[in-house]
Amino acid sequence: MRLRQRANPEARTSVDTWIPYCDAFPERVPGEIYVGGFDHRQPFEGDNGIRFELRPGGEKALAAYESSLARRRQRAEREQGG
Repeated sequence: MRLRQRANPEARTSVDTWIPYCDAFPERVPGEIYVGGFDHRQPFEGDNGIRFELRPGGEKALAAYESSLARRRQRAEREQGG
């Protein structure tokens, strides 16, 4: 499975120019996954059992993403006083 993008003919801003999609979500990848940091190696409603699979050689990119996500969560916890 590979993340792909298609043009959004209804785009109103540059953020909406492209629609992310994949085999698990052929209409649109949910925001909770695409920008929200949900780990789609875990089940997500509507994914029909299709999960993220790391392609060969992607270990460094995944490690960088996970590190970035951990920093973002730590920052959010500090801002909430936790």
